[in-house]
Amino acid sequence: MIETAHANCQLASSTEQSLSQVRETLCELIGRRKYELWFDGSTCTELVSEDGFSGDRIAVRVTAPSAFAADWIERNFRVALADVAVRVCGPQARVIIAVAPAPVCRPAATRAGRPRTDFESVRAQDDAATARQRGVHVLPSAALARAPRGHTEHESGWKRFEEFLVGNSNRLAYESARLMAEGPTDAMRLLFLHGSCGVGKTHLLQSICRRSRELHGSAKLRYVTGEQFTNEYIAAIREGAIESFRKKTRKLDLLVIDDVHFLENKTATQSECLHTIDAIGFQGSRVVLASDAHPREIAKCSPGLVSRFLSGMVVKVDEPDRAMRVALVSRLCQRRGLTLAHSAIETIVDRSGSSIRELEGAVMTVAALRALEPSAEGNGGILVERALGRGLSPQAGRPVRIGEIVQAVCTVMGIEREELLGGGRHRRLVSARGLASHLARSMTTLSYPEIARALGRSSHSTVHAAALRFASMAGGGELLATRLDTLTVAEAIERTRLEVLRVQRGS
Repeated sequence: MIETAHANCQLASSTEQSLSQVRETLCELIGRRKYELWFDGSTCTELVSEDGFSGDRIAVRVTAPSAFAADWIERNFRVALADVAVRVCGPQARVIIAVAPAPVCRPAATRAGRPRTDFESVRAQDDAATARQRGVHVLPSAALARAPRGHTEHESGWKRFEEFLVGNSNRLAYESARLMAEGPTDAMRLLFLHGSCGVGKTHLLQSICRRSRELHGSAKLRYVTGEQFTNEYIAAIREGAIESFRKKTRKLDLLVIDDVHFLENKTATQSECLHTIDAIGFQGSRVVLASDAHPREIAKCSPGLVSRFLSGMVVKVDEPDRAMRVALVSRLCQRRGLTLAHSAIETIVDRSGSSIRELEGAVMTVAALRALEPSAEGNGGILVERALGRGLSPQAGRPVRIGEIVQAVCTVMGIEREELLGGGRHRRLVSARGLASHLARSMTTLSYPEIARALGRSSHSTVHAAALRFASMAGGGELLATRLDTLTVAEAIERTRLEVLRVQRGS
Protein backbone atom coordinates (compact mmCIF):
# COMPACT_ATOMS: atom_id res chain seq x y z
CA MET A 1 0.00 0.00 0.00
CA ILE A 2 2.90 2.31 0.81
CA GLU A 3 4.38 1.58 -2.63
CA THR A 4 1.02 2.37 -4.28
CA ALA A 5 0.74 5.68 -2.46
CA HIS A 6 4.31 6.53 -3.45
CA ALA A 7 3.55 5.68 -7.09
CA ASN A 8 0.43 7.86 -7.03
CA CYS A 9 2.45 10.71 -5.57
CA GLN A 10 5.06 10.37 -8.32
CA LEU A 11 2.26 10.27 -10.94
CA ALA A 12 0.71 13.45 -9.55
CA SER A 13 4.10 15.18 -9.53
CA SER A 14 4.77 14.10 -13.11
CA THR A 15 1.33 15.33 -14.20
CA GLU A 16 1.92 18.73 -12.63
CA GLN A 17 5.29 19.03 -14.35
CA SER A 18 3.78 18.04 -17.69
CA LEU A 19 0.92 20.52 -17.25
CA SER A 20 3.37 23.29 -16.42
CA GLN A 21 5.35 22.38 -19.54
CA VAL A 22 2.16 22.45 -21.65
CA ARG A 23 1.36 25.95 -20.46
CA GLU A 24 4.88 27.26 -20.97
CA THR A 25 5.18 25.73 -24.45
CA LEU A 26 1.77 27.08 -25.50
CA CYS A 27 2.69 30.55 -24.24
CA GLU A 28 5.92 30.49 -26.29
CA LEU A 29 4.09 29.21 -29.37
CA ILE A 30 1.21 31.70 -29.55
CA GLY A 31 2.76 34.65 -27.69
CA ARG A 32 2.30 35.87 -24.14
CA ARG A 33 -0.40 38.41 -24.92
CA LYS A 34 -2.67 35.89 -26.63
CA TYR A 35 -1.97 33.34 -23.93
CA GLU A 36 -2.92 35.75 -21.15
CA LEU A 37 -6.00 36.83 -23.07
CA TRP A 38 -7.43 33.36 -23.78
CA PHE A 39 -5.79 30.85 -21.42
CA ASP A 40 -4.65 32.63 -18.28
CA GLY A 41 -7.99 33.86 -16.93
CA SER A 42 -11.17 31.90 -16.33
CA THR A 43 -10.15 29.25 -18.87
CA CYS A 44 -8.97 26.04 -17.20
CA THR A 45 -6.20 23.93 -18.79
CA GLU A 46 -5.54 20.44 -17.40
CA LEU A 47 -4.26 16.98 -18.28
CA VAL A 48 -6.71 14.09 -18.11
CA SER A 49 -6.43 10.35 -18.72
CA GLU A 50 -8.92 9.07 -21.29
CA ASP A 51 -8.72 5.46 -20.06
CA GLY A 52 -8.99 6.07 -16.33
CA PHE A 53 -6.10 6.81 -14.04
CA SER A 54 -4.40 3.56 -15.00
CA GLY A 55 -4.42 4.37 -18.71
CA ASP A 56 -1.52 5.77 -20.69
CA ARG A 57 -3.44 7.92 -23.17
CA ILE A 58 -3.37 11.54 -22.04
CA ALA A 59 -5.48 14.45 -23.30
CA VAL A 60 -5.03 18.19 -22.87
CA ARG A 61 -8.45 19.51 -21.83
CA VAL A 62 -9.19 23.23 -22.14
CA THR A 63 -12.40 24.31 -20.40
CA ALA A 64 -13.63 27.74 -21.51
CA PRO A 65 -16.15 29.82 -19.51
CA SER A 66 -18.53 30.26 -22.47
CA ALA A 67 -19.45 28.78 -25.83
CA PHE A 68 -18.09 31.90 -27.53
CA ALA A 69 -14.66 31.52 -25.91
CA ALA A 70 -14.58 27.79 -26.64
CA ASP A 71 -15.46 28.36 -30.29
CA TRP A 72 -12.76 31.04 -30.59
CA ILE A 73 -10.14 28.72 -29.07
CA GLU A 74 -11.31 25.90 -31.34
CA ARG A 75 -10.94 28.01 -34.49
CA ASN A 76 -7.75 29.87 -33.62
CA PHE A 77 -5.68 27.68 -31.29
CA ARG A 78 -6.67 24.05 -32.01
CA VAL A 79 -3.53 23.43 -34.16
CA ALA A 80 -1.20 25.03 -31.60
CA LEU A 81 -2.77 23.02 -28.77
CA ALA A 82 -2.42 19.77 -30.72
CA ASP A 83 1.24 20.56 -31.43
CA VAL A 84 1.91 21.26 -27.76
CA ALA A 85 0.08 18.09 -26.66
CA VAL A 86 2.19 15.91 -28.96
CA ARG A 87 5.43 17.58 -27.88
CA VAL A 88 4.80 17.20 -24.17
CA CYS A 89 2.57 14.13 -23.83
CA GLY A 90 3.53 11.99 -26.80
CA PRO A 91 2.12 11.17 -30.25
CA GLN A 92 -1.08 9.62 -28.87
CA ALA A 93 -2.14 12.76 -26.97
CA ARG A 94 -5.12 14.70 -28.18
CA VAL A 95 -6.94 17.95 -27.35
CA ILE A 96 -10.39 18.36 -25.79
CA ILE A 97 -12.01 21.81 -25.84
CA ALA A 98 -14.99 22.08 -23.51
CA VAL A 99 -17.48 24.60 -22.16
CA ALA A 100 -18.02 25.07 -18.45
CA PRO A 101 -21.63 24.24 -17.53
CA ALA A 102 -23.97 27.10 -16.64
CA PRO A 103 -25.67 26.96 -13.23
CA VAL A 104 -29.01 25.14 -13.40
CA CYS A 105 -32.03 27.33 -12.56
CA ARG A 106 -34.97 25.77 -10.78
CA PRO A 107 -38.14 26.17 -12.81
CA ALA A 108 -40.70 28.35 -11.11
CA ALA A 109 -44.27 27.10 -10.87
CA THR A 110 -46.85 29.00 -12.83
CA ARG A 111 -50.35 29.78 -11.65
CA ALA A 112 -51.65 26.65 -13.38
CA GLY A 113 -48.99 24.50 -11.67
CA ARG A 114 -46.89 23.93 -14.82
CA PRO A 115 -43.11 24.52 -14.66
CA ARG A 116 -41.77 27.63 -16.39
CA THR A 117 -38.34 27.49 -17.99
CA ASP A 118 -36.11 30.36 -16.92
CA PHE A 119 -34.83 32.43 -19.84
CA GLU A 120 -31.22 32.20 -18.69
CA SER A 121 -31.50 28.41 -18.56
CA VAL A 122 -32.81 28.37 -22.13
CA ARG A 123 -29.93 30.62 -23.14
CA ALA A 124 -27.42 28.23 -21.60
CA GLN A 125 -29.03 25.29 -23.43
CA ASP A 126 -28.81 27.19 -26.72
CA ASP A 127 -25.13 27.95 -26.12
CA ALA A 128 -24.47 24.30 -25.34
CA ALA A 129 -26.27 23.15 -28.50
CA THR A 130 -24.28 25.62 -30.60
CA ALA A 131 -21.05 24.42 -29.04
CA ARG A 132 -21.86 20.77 -29.77
CA GLN A 133 -22.63 21.59 -33.40
CA ARG A 134 -19.15 23.08 -33.72
CA GLY A 135 -17.44 20.07 -32.20
CA VAL A 136 -16.89 21.58 -28.76
CA HIS A 137 -17.54 19.39 -25.72
CA VAL A 138 -19.93 20.50 -22.98
CA LEU A 139 -18.87 18.99 -19.69
CA PRO A 140 -21.20 17.94 -16.88
CA SER A 141 -20.86 19.80 -13.61
CA ALA A 142 -19.18 16.86 -11.88
CA ALA A 143 -16.31 16.93 -14.35
CA LEU A 144 -15.33 20.46 -13.36
CA ALA A 145 -14.61 20.23 -9.67
CA ARG A 146 -11.38 22.13 -10.18
CA ALA A 147 -12.66 24.59 -12.77
CA PRO A 148 -12.93 28.29 -11.85
CA ARG A 149 -16.34 29.19 -10.53
CA GLY A 150 -18.83 31.64 -11.97
CA HIS A 151 -19.81 35.21 -11.33
CA THR A 152 -21.21 36.96 -8.33
CA GLU A 153 -24.95 37.31 -7.91
CA HIS A 154 -24.72 40.93 -9.09
CA GLU A 155 -22.83 40.01 -12.25
CA SER A 156 -25.23 37.22 -13.12
CA GLY A 157 -27.87 39.87 -13.83
CA TRP A 158 -25.78 41.59 -16.51
CA LYS A 159 -27.18 41.67 -20.03
CA ARG A 160 -25.70 39.73 -22.95
CA PHE A 161 -24.63 40.78 -26.44
CA GLU A 162 -26.68 37.89 -27.81
CA GLU A 163 -29.87 39.45 -26.43
CA PHE A 164 -29.24 42.83 -28.08
CA LEU A 165 -31.26 43.54 -31.21
CA VAL A 166 -28.97 45.14 -33.81
CA GLY A 167 -30.25 47.54 -36.48
CA ASN A 168 -29.15 50.58 -38.44
CA SER A 169 -29.72 52.83 -35.42
CA ASN A 170 -27.29 51.03 -33.12
CA ARG A 171 -24.98 48.91 -35.29
CA LEU A 172 -21.91 51.12 -34.82
CA ALA A 173 -22.45 51.27 -31.06
CA TYR A 174 -22.87 47.48 -30.92
CA GLU A 175 -19.71 46.76 -32.91
CA SER A 176 -17.74 49.28 -30.85
CA ALA A 177 -18.92 47.63 -27.64
CA ARG A 178 -17.97 44.19 -28.98
CA LEU A 179 -14.51 45.48 -29.91
CA MET A 180 -14.06 46.95 -26.46
CA ALA A 181 -14.96 43.64 -24.81
CA GLU A 182 -13.38 41.13 -27.20
CA GLY A 183 -10.63 42.92 -29.11
CA PRO A 184 -6.99 43.34 -28.16
CA THR A 185 -6.46 45.45 -25.05
CA ASP A 186 -4.80 48.18 -27.10
CA ALA A 187 -7.54 48.31 -29.76
CA MET A 188 -9.61 50.89 -27.87
CA ARG A 189 -9.00 52.46 -24.48
CA LEU A 190 -12.08 54.67 -24.04
CA LEU A 191 -15.61 54.36 -25.41
CA PHE A 192 -18.34 56.94 -24.83
CA LEU A 193 -21.91 55.97 -25.77
CA HIS A 194 -24.65 58.58 -25.79
CA GLY A 195 -28.31 58.67 -26.77
CA SER A 196 -31.76 59.28 -25.36
CA CYS A 197 -33.29 57.16 -22.61
CA GLY A 198 -34.31 53.62 -23.45
CA VAL A 199 -32.21 52.99 -26.57
CA GLY A 200 -30.01 50.23 -25.11
CA LYS A 201 -26.93 51.98 -23.69
CA THR A 202 -27.10 50.16 -20.36
CA HIS A 203 -27.59 46.85 -22.17
CA LEU A 204 -24.38 47.40 -24.12
CA LEU A 205 -22.43 48.45 -21.03
CA GLN A 206 -23.48 45.39 -19.08
CA SER A 207 -22.76 43.18 -22.08
CA ILE A 208 -19.23 44.56 -22.20
CA CYS A 209 -18.79 43.66 -18.54
CA ARG A 210 -20.22 40.17 -18.95
CA ARG A 211 -18.15 39.34 -22.05
CA SER A 212 -14.99 40.76 -20.43
CA ARG A 213 -15.62 38.57 -17.39
CA GLU A 214 -16.12 35.52 -19.61
CA LEU A 215 -12.90 36.13 -21.51
CA HIS A 216 -10.77 37.44 -18.64
CA GLY A 217 -12.03 35.80 -15.49
CA SER A 218 -9.24 37.21 -13.32
CA ALA A 219 -9.59 40.77 -14.62
CA LYS A 220 -10.55 43.52 -12.18
CA LEU A 221 -13.60 45.36 -13.46
CA ARG A 222 -16.36 47.54 -12.03
CA TYR A 223 -19.74 48.62 -13.32
CA VAL A 224 -21.18 51.64 -11.51
CA THR A 225 -23.62 54.43 -12.23
CA GLY A 226 -22.66 58.09 -12.06
CA GLU A 227 -24.76 58.40 -8.92
CA GLN A 228 -23.04 55.45 -7.27
CA PHE A 229 -19.59 56.82 -8.16
CA THR A 230 -20.56 60.19 -6.66
CA ASN A 231 -22.00 58.72 -3.47
CA GLU A 232 -18.99 56.46 -2.90
CA TYR A 233 -16.61 59.37 -3.43
CA ILE A 234 -18.50 61.60 -0.97
CA ALA A 235 -18.64 58.78 1.60
CA ALA A 236 -14.90 58.20 1.22
CA ILE A 237 -14.21 61.90 1.86
CA ARG A 238 -16.41 61.92 4.97
CA GLU A 239 -14.88 58.73 6.38
CA GLY A 240 -11.28 59.62 5.56
CA ALA A 241 -11.02 56.63 3.24
CA ILE A 242 -10.18 58.39 -0.01
CA GLU A 243 -7.08 56.27 -0.62
CA SER A 244 -9.14 53.09 -0.32
CA PHE A 245 -11.66 54.53 -2.78
CA ARG A 246 -8.93 55.41 -5.27
CA LYS A 247 -7.33 52.00 -4.93
CA LYS A 248 -10.68 50.42 -5.74
CA THR A 249 -11.33 52.59 -8.80
CA ARG A 250 -7.90 53.35 -10.23
CA LYS A 251 -6.37 49.86 -10.19
CA LEU A 252 -8.96 48.33 -12.50
CA ASP A 253 -8.59 46.62 -15.86
CA LEU A 254 -12.00 47.93 -16.90
CA LEU A 255 -14.12 50.73 -15.42
CA VAL A 256 -17.67 51.20 -16.69
CA ILE A 257 -19.72 54.22 -15.59
CA ASP A 258 -23.35 54.47 -16.67
CA ASP A 259 -25.28 57.79 -16.63
CA VAL A 260 -22.06 59.77 -16.32
CA HIS A 261 -24.07 62.96 -16.92
CA PHE A 262 -25.05 62.66 -13.23
CA LEU A 263 -21.67 64.29 -12.51
CA GLU A 264 -22.77 67.61 -14.05
CA ASN A 265 -22.37 70.60 -11.73
CA LYS A 266 -20.38 68.46 -9.23
CA THR A 267 -16.94 70.05 -9.41
CA ALA A 268 -15.07 67.85 -6.93
CA THR A 269 -16.52 64.61 -8.25
CA GLN A 270 -15.73 65.65 -11.83
CA SER A 271 -12.12 66.28 -10.81
CA GLU A 272 -11.91 62.84 -9.18
CA CYS A 273 -13.43 61.20 -12.27
CA LEU A 274 -10.92 63.02 -14.51
CA HIS A 275 -7.93 61.80 -12.47
CA THR A 276 -9.42 58.30 -12.31
CA ILE A 277 -9.69 58.14 -16.11
CA ASP A 278 -6.09 59.39 -16.40
CA ALA A 279 -4.80 56.84 -13.88
CA ILE A 280 -6.56 53.95 -15.60
CA GLY A 281 -5.29 55.12 -18.98
CA PHE A 282 -1.69 55.34 -17.75
CA GLN A 283 -1.71 51.67 -16.80
CA GLY A 284 -3.15 50.64 -20.16
CA SER A 285 -6.62 49.73 -18.92
CA ARG A 286 -9.99 50.62 -20.43
CA VAL A 287 -12.90 52.93 -19.62
CA VAL A 288 -16.47 52.79 -20.95
CA LEU A 289 -18.93 55.61 -20.28
CA ALA A 290 -22.56 56.28 -21.18
CA SER A 291 -24.68 59.41 -21.05
CA ASP A 292 -27.99 60.77 -22.27
CA ALA A 293 -26.10 63.62 -23.96
CA HIS A 294 -23.02 64.13 -26.12
CA PRO A 295 -19.96 65.08 -24.01
CA ARG A 296 -20.13 68.68 -25.26
CA GLU A 297 -23.80 68.92 -24.26
CA ILE A 298 -23.47 67.78 -20.62
CA ALA A 299 -24.40 70.87 -18.61
CA LYS A 300 -21.70 72.40 -16.40
CA CYS A 301 -19.08 69.77 -17.13
CA SER A 302 -15.46 70.88 -16.78
CA PRO A 303 -13.52 71.36 -20.04
CA GLY A 304 -10.87 68.94 -18.82
CA LEU A 305 -13.39 66.15 -18.25
CA VAL A 306 -15.11 66.85 -21.59
CA SER A 307 -11.68 66.59 -23.22
CA ARG A 308 -11.13 63.17 -21.62
CA PHE A 309 -14.55 62.01 -22.80
CA LEU A 310 -13.72 63.08 -26.36
CA SER A 311 -10.30 61.40 -26.31
CA GLY A 312 -11.86 58.02 -27.09
CA MET A 313 -14.49 56.80 -29.51
CA VAL A 314 -17.75 58.71 -29.15
CA VAL A 315 -20.76 56.88 -30.60
CA LYS A 316 -24.41 57.87 -30.63
CA VAL A 317 -27.09 55.22 -30.10
CA ASP A 318 -30.08 56.37 -32.14
CA GLU A 319 -33.68 55.50 -31.46
CA PRO A 320 -34.91 52.37 -33.24
CA ASP A 321 -36.86 52.87 -36.45
CA ARG A 322 -40.30 51.36 -36.89
CA ALA A 323 -39.10 48.09 -38.45
CA MET A 324 -36.70 47.55 -35.58
CA ARG A 325 -39.39 48.32 -32.98
CA VAL A 326 -41.67 45.75 -34.60
CA ALA A 327 -38.87 43.17 -34.49
CA LEU A 328 -38.16 44.04 -30.86
CA VAL A 329 -41.80 43.67 -29.82
CA SER A 330 -41.92 40.32 -31.64
CA ARG A 331 -38.90 39.13 -29.68
CA LEU A 332 -40.32 40.37 -26.38
CA CYS A 333 -43.59 38.56 -27.05
CA GLN A 334 -41.73 35.37 -27.92
CA ARG A 335 -39.79 35.48 -24.66
CA ARG A 336 -43.03 35.76 -22.72
CA GLY A 337 -44.72 32.98 -24.67
CA LEU A 338 -47.19 35.51 -26.09
CA THR A 339 -48.48 34.66 -29.57
CA LEU A 340 -49.86 37.69 -31.42
CA ALA A 341 -50.70 38.44 -35.03
CA HIS A 342 -48.43 40.87 -36.86
CA SER A 343 -51.21 43.47 -36.87
CA ALA A 344 -51.47 43.23 -33.07
CA ILE A 345 -47.70 43.68 -32.74
CA GLU A 346 -47.88 46.77 -34.94
CA THR A 347 -50.66 48.08 -32.72
CA ILE A 348 -48.35 47.77 -29.69
CA VAL A 349 -45.71 49.74 -31.58
CA ASP A 350 -48.27 52.42 -32.48
CA ARG A 351 -49.53 52.66 -28.90
CA SER A 352 -46.02 53.04 -27.46
CA GLY A 353 -43.23 55.53 -27.86
CA SER A 354 -39.79 54.92 -29.35
CA SER A 355 -38.17 53.95 -26.04
CA ILE A 356 -37.33 50.26 -25.64
CA ARG A 357 -38.48 50.48 -22.03
CA GLU A 358 -41.90 51.71 -23.15
CA LEU A 359 -42.16 48.80 -25.57
CA GLU A 360 -41.19 46.35 -22.81
CA GLY A 361 -43.80 47.87 -20.52
CA ALA A 362 -46.49 47.61 -23.18
CA VAL A 363 -45.71 43.94 -23.86
CA MET A 364 -45.72 43.25 -20.13
CA THR A 365 -49.16 44.84 -19.83
CA VAL A 366 -50.57 42.74 -22.66
CA ALA A 367 -48.99 39.58 -21.22
CA ALA A 368 -50.48 40.34 -17.80
CA LEU A 369 -53.98 40.68 -19.25
CA ARG A 370 -53.53 37.44 -21.21
CA ALA A 371 -52.49 35.68 -17.97
CA LEU A 372 -55.69 36.88 -16.31
CA GLU A 373 -57.76 35.60 -19.22
CA PRO A 374 -55.88 32.54 -20.58
CA SER A 375 -58.97 31.34 -22.45
CA ALA A 376 -59.17 34.47 -24.60
CA GLU A 377 -59.13 33.59 -28.29
CA GLY A 378 -58.27 35.51 -31.43
CA ASN A 379 -55.10 36.95 -32.90
CA GLY A 380 -54.55 39.37 -30.04
CA GLY A 381 -55.83 42.56 -31.65
CA ILE A 382 -58.71 42.97 -29.19
CA LEU A 383 -56.43 41.94 -26.33
CA VAL A 384 -53.94 44.68 -27.20
CA GLU A 385 -56.70 47.27 -27.54
CA ARG A 386 -58.09 46.32 -24.13
CA ALA A 387 -54.68 46.24 -22.46
CA LEU A 388 -53.30 49.49 -23.85
CA GLY A 389 -56.36 51.39 -25.03
CA ARG A 390 -55.87 54.52 -27.04
CA GLY A 391 -54.80 56.60 -24.09
CA LEU A 392 -51.17 55.48 -24.30
CA SER A 393 -50.81 56.38 -27.96
CA PRO A 394 -48.63 59.46 -28.47
CA GLN A 395 -51.01 60.49 -31.26
CA ALA A 396 -54.22 59.72 -29.41
CA GLY A 397 -54.46 62.98 -27.51
CA ARG A 398 -54.69 66.39 -29.14
CA PRO A 399 -53.81 66.67 -32.85
CA VAL A 400 -50.24 67.34 -33.95
CA ARG A 401 -49.56 71.02 -34.50
CA ILE A 402 -47.70 72.36 -37.51
CA GLY A 403 -45.33 74.19 -35.17
CA GLU A 404 -44.28 70.88 -33.61
CA ILE A 405 -43.50 69.51 -37.07
CA VAL A 406 -41.41 72.57 -37.88
CA GLN A 407 -39.51 72.22 -34.61
CA ALA A 408 -38.85 68.51 -35.24
CA VAL A 409 -37.67 69.11 -38.82
CA CYS A 410 -35.26 71.80 -37.63
CA THR A 411 -33.86 69.43 -34.99
CA VAL A 412 -33.33 66.52 -37.38
CA MET A 413 -32.01 68.58 -40.29
CA GLY A 414 -29.84 70.80 -38.11
CA ILE A 415 -31.23 74.15 -39.27
CA GLU A 416 -32.80 77.17 -37.60
CA ARG A 417 -36.53 77.91 -37.70
CA GLU A 418 -35.89 81.20 -39.49
CA GLU A 419 -33.97 79.37 -42.21
CA LEU A 420 -36.81 76.90 -42.79
CA LEU A 421 -39.44 79.64 -43.00
CA GLY A 422 -37.19 81.99 -45.00
CA GLY A 423 -36.40 82.20 -48.71
CA GLY A 424 -33.01 80.46 -48.79
CA ARG A 425 -32.46 77.95 -51.62
CA HIS A 426 -29.69 75.85 -50.10
CA ARG A 427 -30.23 72.18 -50.90
CA ARG A 428 -30.64 71.21 -47.24
CA LEU A 429 -33.23 73.96 -46.70
CA VAL A 430 -35.23 72.87 -49.74
CA SER A 431 -35.15 69.27 -48.50
CA ALA A 432 -36.25 70.40 -45.04
CA ARG A 433 -39.26 72.23 -46.47
CA GLY A 434 -40.20 69.14 -48.48
CA LEU A 435 -39.94 67.01 -45.34
CA ALA A 436 -42.08 69.47 -43.39
CA SER A 437 -44.68 69.57 -46.16
CA HIS A 438 -44.83 65.79 -46.38
CA LEU A 439 -45.25 65.30 -42.61
CA ALA A 440 -47.71 68.16 -42.25
CA ARG A 441 -49.91 66.55 -44.87
CA SER A 442 -49.67 63.04 -43.33
CA MET A 443 -49.78 63.93 -39.63
CA THR A 444 -52.32 66.77 -39.63
CA THR A 445 -55.66 67.51 -41.27
CA LEU A 446 -54.45 70.85 -42.66
CA SER A 447 -55.05 71.67 -46.32
CA TYR A 448 -52.21 72.63 -48.64
CA PRO A 449 -53.06 76.36 -48.47
CA GLU A 450 -53.00 76.20 -44.65
CA ILE A 451 -49.67 74.36 -44.71
CA ALA A 452 -48.27 76.90 -47.15
CA ARG A 453 -49.21 79.80 -44.86
CA ALA A 454 -47.68 78.03 -41.84
CA LEU A 455 -44.41 77.48 -43.72
CA GLY A 456 -44.26 81.02 -45.05
CA ARG A 457 -44.87 80.05 -48.66
CA SER A 458 -46.77 82.39 -50.97
CA SER A 459 -48.44 79.63 -53.01
CA HIS A 460 -49.85 76.30 -51.93
CA SER A 461 -48.78 74.74 -55.24
CA THR A 462 -45.13 74.87 -54.14
CA VAL A 463 -46.00 72.98 -50.95
CA HIS A 464 -48.06 70.45 -52.90
CA ALA A 465 -45.21 69.84 -55.34
CA ALA A 466 -42.64 69.60 -52.51
CA ALA A 467 -44.72 67.03 -50.61
CA LEU A 468 -45.23 64.86 -53.70
CA ARG A 469 -41.55 65.09 -54.66
CA PHE A 470 -40.48 64.09 -51.15
CA ALA A 471 -42.86 61.12 -51.08
CA SER A 472 -41.43 59.85 -54.39
CA MET A 473 -37.87 60.29 -53.07
CA ALA A 474 -38.75 58.13 -50.04
CA GLY A 475 -39.64 55.23 -52.30
CA GLY A 476 -36.44 55.53 -54.32
CA GLY A 477 -33.94 55.20 -51.46
CA GLU A 478 -32.34 58.60 -52.11
CA LEU A 479 -29.96 60.09 -49.56
CA LEU A 480 -30.53 63.25 -47.59
CA ALA A 481 -27.70 65.28 -46.04
CA THR A 482 -28.32 66.76 -42.60
CA ARG A 483 -25.85 68.90 -40.72
CA LEU A 484 -24.55 65.93 -38.73
CA ASP A 485 -24.93 62.85 -40.94
CA THR A 486 -26.46 61.40 -44.10
CA LEU A 487 -29.78 59.55 -44.01
CA THR A 488 -32.03 57.96 -46.55
CA VAL A 489 -35.22 59.93 -47.10
CA ALA A 490 -37.22 57.14 -45.44
CA GLU A 491 -34.94 57.28 -42.37
CA ALA A 492 -35.29 61.05 -42.20
CA ILE A 493 -39.09 60.78 -42.32
CA GLU A 494 -39.15 58.15 -39.56
CA ARG A 495 -36.67 60.03 -37.34
CA THR A 496 -38.57 63.29 -37.74
CA ARG A 497 -41.89 61.57 -37.04
CA LEU A 498 -40.46 60.25 -33.75
CA GLU A 499 -39.14 63.71 -32.93
CA VAL A 500 -42.61 65.19 -33.54
CA LEU A 501 -44.13 62.72 -31.09
CA ARG A 502 -41.46 63.54 -28.50
CA VAL A 503 -42.09 67.25 -28.89
CA GLN A 504 -45.84 66.60 -28.56
CA ARG A 505 -45.41 64.57 -25.37
CA GLY A 506 -43.10 67.19 -23.86
CA SER A 507 -45.39 70.13 -24.52
